[in-house]
Amino acid sequence: MLPHKTSGKSSSSTEATLQSLYNRAARAFLHRDITITFTLLTAAFALLPPPLAPSPDPLDVHRRKWDILRITLETTVFSSTPDIADLPQPLREFLLLSPQSFISTLCARSLTLFTPSSLHRKPSSAFLPHQVLITLVASSIKIDYPSVGREMTEDWLSKRGQYDFVPSTGEPYHKVLELYCLHVLPRLGEWEYVKEFLSYENELSSDKKRELYLALEAQHAHALESTRRETPKLDTPPSPTPIPPLRSLSPASSSSSLSTTSTRTAVPASPRPKLTRQQSATSASAVSDSTVTRSPRHRYNQSMPRGSSSASGVRIPRIPPVDHSLASARPPTSLALIRSYFNHYFTAGRIATLSVFFFLIPLMSLIFRRRRRLETPADLVRRRLLEARGDSIVRRLWNELVRAVLDTVRMGGGGLI
Repeated sequence: MLPHKTSGKSSSSTEATLQSLYNRAARAFLHRDITITFTLLTAAFALLPPPLAPSPDPLDVHRRKWDILRITLETTVFSSTPDIADLPQPLREFLLLSPQSFISTLCARSLTLFTPSSLHRKPSSAFLPHQVLITLVASSIKIDYPSVGREMTEDWLSKRGQYDFVPSTGEPYHKVLELYCLHVLPRLGEWEYVKEFLSYENELSSDKKRELYLALEAQHAHALESTRRETPKLDTPPSPTPIPPLRSLSPASSSSSLSTTSTRTAVPASPRPKLTRQQSATSASAVSDSTVTRSPRHRYNQSMPRGSSSASGVRIPRIPPVDHSLASARPPTSLALIRSYFNHYFTAGRIATLSVFFFLIPLMSLIFRRRRRLETPADLVRRRLLEARGDSIVRRLWNELVRAVLDTVRMGGGGLI
């Protein structure tokens, strides 16, 4: 009984100390005194180890309040531009991290703080209070990295309810879901996914779900309106002005006008056919509309007086007619495909090369062999066998061609050619 009383007195003394430190730390944080706030945080967490067992703990409330204050302080320092010389060393190290690493570090530390140490397991979000989760997700939104907040929320939603002493239903669930559906997913552009998620959700009441739907629709409409306002509107094209007839230009004026119009209009090389008055007006209005909407500089040139050289030297390209014969063209026949294949691969140069390889070289080899008049015993035996077999002249010529090619290849391999 005596140890229990001693443990109770120690716990109450720790709670009183933590409450006193928390009041001082909150006031220092409100006055933007980062150094004092961090010092008090360090002193408080020296008295706040992780819980021993997965059961209610007297220090759970203090553990939650102090962790929220620590996350808020570090996020404020990370998202602002404080004087680095006045910051404690641990806060300076946080400034060197990327936004994703920063939020992931805070989340891993909170999971370790609330996971009971007697379980000997990996820190889990099943023990994370919803207030701490909301603070972490709000921090990810503050530093403009809501994707990490989405991962933390979905991990908490998948593991909640495993332990009864951790509130995860009712009001805590509704607050987490409201932050997830109205702040995290919309910042990621997941409007359709939010609606699909709410359609499958079955724990919220119909009134709560309707409130989320209405708030989501209003937020989506506001986002579309903001995007529409930020998108630059195209100016209304002015009515096309009649194009004056081309006049003969002096060499100086023609060269200057061509130099100014060569970068904005294409001048056809073929002469223009004569058009009727109605056709010319129609084509001129169509071309002027297309060129006015494409180039603001061309609008400026059209608004210039008619007497200027740059305006009078502008030529309007003729729109080529659509060739309807392409649509009715027949597919090529097999004979045409074979002919195009031979025309592509059997050119004059390739035919000459093949002729030299298969005709000239065997012929030269045969001539050399006949001039030497030297027959080996194997040649004599081969000739007698051929005479005895009585082959035709065509077969003899073919055998001689094959032998000449083989001799040529053998001589080339031996370095004789």
